[in-house]
Parts: sequence; C-alpha cells; structure tokens
Amino acid sequence: MSEFKLQAECFQWYWNNFPNDRGRLFTVNNNAPNSYAGSVMKAMGVVAGVSDMIWLSPTGAVMLEFKAEKGKQSLSQKWWQGVVQEAGYRYEVIRSVEDFQRVVASVE
Repeated sequence: MSEFKLQAECFQWYWNNFPNDRGRLFTVNNNAPNSYAGSVMKAMGVVAGVSDMIWLSPTGAVMLEFKAEKGKQSLSQKWWQGVVQEAGYRYEVIRSVEDFQRVVASVE
C-alpha cells in the first residue's frame, strides 16, 4: 500500500470512529508543488523532515510518519524524530492501519 493510501485510510478510520475528536488528527502540508512555493513555504517556517500528521491525543501530541512496508525515513525525518523525542513527545512510524489503531488504542 502506498504511503498516501495508508495515511488516507488511517485518517478515515479515525474520522469515522472518533467523531467527537475530529480536528485532533491532521496533516502537515510540507510538500511544495514547485521550487518557488517551496522557498515561500520555507520562509514561512516549513521544516524539512516534519512528520506527515500530528495527533492531539488525550495524553499529548503524537507525531505520525507514514511509510510503505519497505519505505525508509530520510535523514531529515530521522533528525525530526530526534527533535520530537528530545522535547518529550511521542513519534511513531506507521506502516499499516493496524499500526495506527494500536497507537490510538495505547492512549485511549
């Protein structure tokens, strides 16, 4: 399954199963369509490697990086994971809908 499809399926599962928590799971739009937009976004604070989504769980923010089964984190994503964890937040690499459901269940 592609990263895009995995992320979309996880979002839809959350949206449908937790209607009272809508808005707490959201995407981080950090992929520019072209170099000009990229430079504008960078000037506005976009940081390379930031996780695909953020979930505002009942116990705190969880950064979610979606990867296909054989996908690997880039160096900037690994750097971001370190920043997140050093700041005391949770960071999860999600490779399946079941992975995502386990993360949600672990704090519900």
